[in-house]
Amino acid sequence: MKILRSHILLTLLLMFVLFSSAAQTSTFSPKGSFSINLGVPAKPHNMAFERTMEGLLNAGIDYRYNIYKGFTMGLGLKYSLFTLNSFAFNNNTISGGYQMPGAYVMLGYEKFTTDRVSFTGSIRGGYSYMMSFNDSCRAVLGGQAIDQSFFVEPQVEMVMLTDKTSSHAFSMFVGYAIYFHEFGRADLCMDEVSSLTPEDYEGYMRFFSIGLGYRNYFGRN
Repeated sequence: MKILRSHILLTLLLMFVLFSSAAQTSTFSPKGSFSINLGVPAKPHNMAFERTMEGLLNAGIDYRYNIYKGFTMGLGLKYSLFTLNSFAFNNNTISGGYQMPGAYVMLGYEKFTTDRVSFTGSIRGGYSYMMSFNDSCRAVLGGQAIDQSFFVEPQVEMVMLTDKTSSHAFSMFVGYAIYFHEFGRADLCMDEVSSLTPEDYEGYMRFFSIGLGYRNYFGRN
């Protein structure tokens, strides 16, 4: 839990630095927005998750409503995908992956610092399925191994409008997803993995995500 708290505090500190260092020349206060984010997961943990999976996609789609002066609330869907690292097993021909579809609510704050540029800090919280599909699961279960978990995901974005008067924008973001689920043998449908120790399965699943996004704003005040 100390590791989780340190990562969350680091994200919040980064958000504070971005907002406090930005100029306060806001001219645009949208009523809401529709967003799409496409990212690549990096540095997964716990150790078993890190050694057996490789990040491929962390995507989200949501609608955000401006509650009051940049404070936003929204609803969204997300999907994360990891592929199986066959080199972690004695059998290098094994194939498969791990997918995590989910839904979330989001709270955030967005500040336009120029006519075109804004910074957004947000946190997503929701519920996700954990679906493991590989050769072992197909042999043992006849399909996927399915579990469920709550998750939170702090995120920082820099957004740039395509033009001063445009409602279209593109963004760059960094996020840190924390799933309250310990990745274990049941997720792999295996009794034992020779390259892993019991301690490697300890700790919640979590990973950084870096990517790009598109945003369409509604209304100008």
